[in-house]
Amino acid sequence: MSGSEAGMRAAKHDFTPTYDQPWPHAYYSAHLALDYMICDRAKPVFEDIIARMRRQRPHRPLKIVDVGASYGLNAALLRSRLTLDELYAAYTLKDGPLASQRLEDHQAFFTRQQRREDLDVVGLDPSRHALRYARNVGLIRAAATANLETEELSPTDREVLRDADLIISTGCVGYATARTFQRVYAATAASRPWVASFAMHPFGYGDIAAVLAGFGLATIEKPDLRQRQRRFSTEQERSSILSLMAERGMDDRLERATGYIYAAFHLSTPREDDA
Repeated sequence: MSGSEAGMRAAKHDFTPTYDQPWPHAYYSAHLALDYMICDRAKPVFEDIIARMRRQRPHRPLKIVDVGASYGLNAALLRSRLTLDELYAAYTLKDGPLASQRLEDHQAFFTRQQRREDLDVVGLDPSRHALRYARNVGLIRAAATANLETEELSPTDREVLRDADLIISTGCVGYATARTFQRVYAATAASRPWVASFAMHPFGYGDIAAVLAGFGLATIEKPDLRQRQRRFSTEQERSSILSLMAERGMDDRLERATGYIYAAFHLSTPREDDA
């Protein structure tokens, strides 16, 4: 990691304290405060990819590995008609249906949703409490709790990830590097999954694309699918991110004009697939 990128990571808003609590209320409150929206913006992109994959792999539910799954936000959006705004309201309003700390209330809420049964979502995250919640309320079927930046997958976790069709990520690139993606893809390579990632500016994707190329995947960036991630949290964060974008020759006009950080979309597919 370069010195400038290390400095940016230090200046970047830290959501870590909200990621591994028994309940997701602090997580949703912290994200709402910065108008975090990438998961909502990513949903139609992922749905298009899922529809394309369904035509190639119609034989069973598509198995999706969500890297950085935390409390199962991507799973909630992809498997139901819920919007992110509805989830924010459900968790953060005093009278919201998910405002309590009663597991039965949360299970009942998600059971009432019309959930897609053709998607089998498993979560990967080092946050044990968050994944346990996502599994207990039925958002994900299974979980692999590991920090793949520092440790290998256990045999049990490898089994959880096996037979994946699609690997997704919306906010973990930067926390998760090529090391994580290498270990995830090594565990899933037999089923030749696609990899669809939104990487927040200014984090690069070149090292991850190079690792995936080693497994026979071709990666493309789709500038037309660039999406808002969230607002800048502080002027220091804004200055740090814009400086690093300028250093890397990245187009920062949207960040300067809107006050939001954007995320670039990358799709990696096996070269034998017609993507």
